[in-house]
Amino acid sequence: MGKLKPDYYLDTVYDIPYEELWKNKIRGLIFDIDNTIAPYEDSRPSAKFMALAKRLKRIGFQISLLTNNTNKRLDCFSIPLEVYGAANAIKPMTRGVKKAMKEMGTKAEHTAIIGDQLLTDVWAGKRAGTTTILVKPIADKDFVTVRLKRLLEGRLLRRYFATP
Repeated sequence: MGKLKPDYYLDTVYDIPYEELWKNKIRGLIFDIDNTIAPYEDSRPSAKFMALAKRLKRIGFQISLLTNNTNKRLDCFSIPLEVYGAANAIKPMTRGVKKAMKEMGTKAEHTAIIGDQLLTDVWAGKRAGTTTILVKPIADKDFVTVRLKRLLEGRLLRRYFATP
């Protein structure tokens, strides 16, 4: 299970050291939507995330969204952000990650995936060979299946990031 350890583990997408990623030749950022950039009940990106995306584009990052949710949900975010996105990704499968990299024109070693779940986002990124960034979920509200996965994820995170 050590193969699920994210390269970075931070509180929010706003805490990610984007300048460090840029210096390390990361050029593409793949963001999960639900509970990573917005709570499930939000139907569009926040002004704060819109500003972050604009700043990241100015730096030179390519941005993509990747979700296991529907195209309708994806469009609520990809259209206002003016970014590529893929829905029904079936993470941890890598098909969506690879499709996002192709659309952004990046290779795995120059791409980071950012999400709130070890067993979907991080695992997909690890399997695809990208840098992986885990953030804490924005909201406590989750589907039942996600809550069950979070129990296992919590145990793994305590093991990975336990302080001696």
